[in-house]
Amino acid sequence: MWDGIIIGGGLAGLTAGIRAAERGKQILIISEGAGSLTYSSGALDFGDVGQLLSHEDHPYALLGETVVHAGMEWFQNLFPDYRGSWSEFQEILTPLGAPRKAGIVPRSHNTEPLKNAKVIILMAPYGLKDFFPEIIKTNLLKAYPQCEVEIFPFRTGTFESWHTIGKPVTGMDYTKYWQSQPGVSELKRLLDSLPQTSGETVILFPGLAAAFCEPLKEVLAGTPFPVIEMTSFPPSACGHNLYSALKQKFKSLGGELLTGTGVQSIESHNKVCSRAIVRSKGRPTAFSADSFILATGGIFGGGIEATADTAQETVLGLPLYVPAQWTNSEFLGEQPYARIGIEADRELRPVGPGGKEVLFKNLRVIGRMLAHWDPWTETCGGGVSLATGWFAGNQL
Repeated sequence: MWDGIIIGGGLAGLTAGIRAAERGKQILIISEGAGSLTYSSGALDFGDVGQLLSHEDHPYALLGETVVHAGMEWFQNLFPDYRGSWSEFQEILTPLGAPRKAGIVPRSHNTEPLKNAKVIILMAPYGLKDFFPEIIKTNLLKAYPQCEVEIFPFRTGTFESWHTIGKPVTGMDYTKYWQSQPGVSELKRLLDSLPQTSGETVILFPGLAAAFCEPLKEVLAGTPFPVIEMTSFPPSACGHNLYSALKQKFKSLGGELLTGTGVQSIESHNKVCSRAIVRSKGRPTAFSADSFILATGGIFGGGIEATADTAQETVLGLPLYVPAQWTNSEFLGEQPYARIGIEADRELRPVGPGGKEVLFKNLRVIGRMLAHWDPWTETCGGGVSLATGWFAGNQL
């Protein structure tokens, strides 16, 4: 018998699991996959919290400013390398070298040093897949016109056999190497070999993910110039390392993580959930708990199955908010289908149409499964996941 079962192991589910485990609860997370973190930049977006709090049905409005703030503060205490303040956006570089706003970001991703730079040295690893130095240089010159941008190509012997047979080297491959002992030593030699230039110099480096590697952070701290990491196209090493760090933290607190399988259904009686039935190779297995959390990730996470005409929640068949018109003909405009999800009360318990009837007393819905928010146009995906996950973990 578990204190709580969390269905879904993405950012929201792991946040809820860690927070509950910190409070001494016995928690089981059941997850079909890794969630979307490995495809993200590793930065967490909160959006314009003050403005979103005024949207009556938005998850921020359900929880209130204090909870949203507490979720951010809790995460930064867990990962002190993530910098950012409650009301101030940070800037990071996209994989093509253009700055964009973000919420809280790893220290080495913050572009602040570029504002006063005179020279930018763009490190260009040979054979790196989906890396376009000339395009990056053009975008950097547009964003930082006071700078000269120099491309510094280099090769490392580790991947010479790959180059010989034409095998591409991904950002994840390079990150794994840089975080090894030989890679850390080579990186230090490489940075020490850079030409000395006059004026303020900043180094741009793709794919280190130093936020989760202490030896790399020591190397970067010892350079005479700032080293800024660029984000990468998916899969993202920084996002993957964040996912791994969250899993490790959850397990270190005594939590159990069951991956590669999904919940087929949840048994309930008198609006109280009792057992999760898990799909397995043999017969179905039942897990009992006092409380449950649904964090299955919406349409793109598999928690909602959508066809051209209908949408359905996959575990309990919970009713969904579905806008009358799903799509917008403007390609880059807001798409109404992004707001499809489960409506909830201020305790994040699912409610029926009209919001008056609580459907399950001991079930909470978090993250992308909640209705009435858009992670893309409102740029608040990380904030909603942290706030709702932290809150639900406190309730278990």
